[in-house]
Amino acid sequence: MAIRSLLVPFDFSDCATDALRVAAKIAKLTGATIDIVHVYEQMTDFHTENQKKRDEIEEKLETVPQLPFLQGIELKKFMLRQMAITDMFKNNNLAHVDLVVMGSHGAKGTKALVGSNTQKIVRIAPMPVLVIKQHLEDFAINDLVYASNFTEIDIEKFDAFLPVLEIFDPKVHLVKINTPKTFQRSEETNKAIDRFLQRHALKKFSATIYNDLSIEEGILNFARGIDADMIAMATHGRTGFFHVVNGSLTEDIVNKTSFPVLSVKL
Repeated sequence: MAIRSLLVPFDFSDCATDALRVAAKIAKLTGATIDIVHVYEQMTDFHTENQKKRDEIEEKLETVPQLPFLQGIELKKFMLRQMAITDMFKNNNLAHVDLVVMGSHGAKGTKALVGSNTQKIVRIAPMPVLVIKQHLEDFAINDLVYASNFTEIDIEKFDAFLPVLEIFDPKVHLVKINTPKTFQRSEETNKAIDRFLQRHALKKFSATIYNDLSIEEGILNFARGIDADMIAMATHGRTGFFHVVNGSLTEDIVNKTSFPVLSVKL
């Protein structure tokens, strides 16, 4: 497995630029290309004013490769008109990228293209999504939290994270959050983690059962406690341990933390 192509939704905001900077670091380490995608839904006709707007966007996109951190990287620029951002994976050129790198303003941020749609992309993207929440001059991952219930499908889906792990070779902190509502005996959790480790022979790892009042608080408190560089989570449906994709957990984590969050849809 290897990362050969990265997709960065780009609306010219600071947080989109922060994500593009991280994508550039990954591209330099892997030789991947970056697809820079600007989506806008407002234009429904070809009036002069709309044509002017399109021309302005195209002109701004042409200046993006001049950013110093993009030098030496193969770039492709896409402007998708009259299309919602969640439809961009219907484009044949974008449907099979290996990783989406996306900025987010957070829960209280500006409702721009990137900030307001990050959670939607986390929910529906067919490939892993890396959400960047702040400016990171030199992106690196030394300590990664993998929050999981370690079910069979969680164990299998961890494969999707391996290309990112292989780039940075972090210590992986496996954590199962126990709450009053989702309590599981330590013996059962340890057996599940053992099954995970039998399949994934991690070189550097820790395993923790962490107690908290909610899964969300547990993940964030544990990540802060070890000064993590990233949180990784496999996203489930409405039912099951995490209630993530159409529920809220990964989206809440994305909103409420400054940690980069790497997610993949089950």
